[in-house]
Amino acid sequence: MKHWMLWLLAGVVALVGGLAALFNLNSASNLTITLGGWALIIVGALQGWAAYKAKDVRTMTGAGLLAAAALFLGVSLLFGPFGDGSILRVLLGVFLLASGLGKVWMGRSLRGDTVFPALLVAGGVSAVLGLIVLMGLSLNFGLIVALELLASGAALVLLSLRLRQHAPKG
Repeated sequence: MKHWMLWLLAGVVALVGGLAALFNLNSASNLTITLGGWALIIVGALQGWAAYKAKDVRTMTGAGLLAAAALFLGVSLLFGPFGDGSILRVLLGVFLLASGLGKVWMGRSLRGDTVFPALLVAGGVSAVLGLIVLMGLSLNFGLIVALELLASGAALVLLSLRLRQHAPKG
């Protein structure tokens, strides 16, 4: 499988997981957490594989950080928070900040590219969500997971299309 296809697959999984979580906010919060948890685990595994296959250190580092954060949060969502749940709130906030910073980090090398503004917006969405969670502001948990998956999915799809454009032919 080509390197850009892993990024595209991770992006599609994140978008589908985000849409599924978005449509299940009020009716099934447990389903939202389960869908979001599995989507984060799948996205994290695919990003980890993409990081392993990356050709340069910057891409490998950014993808690796996002993969580790997504895997950890996905497992935490599926198997429950540790203690009284405040640790999950902190983990979610830190994950969202790391996700936002990772998107901006990967986008740094794309200044002037057409995907650069979209990566900044996706990174900004994640970072703002992280700050909201860390500040303890009340926002539907399912909405936070859905928005993060949608932002990450959009960024991954755009990056994969850019990687496909610049992939060696053959």
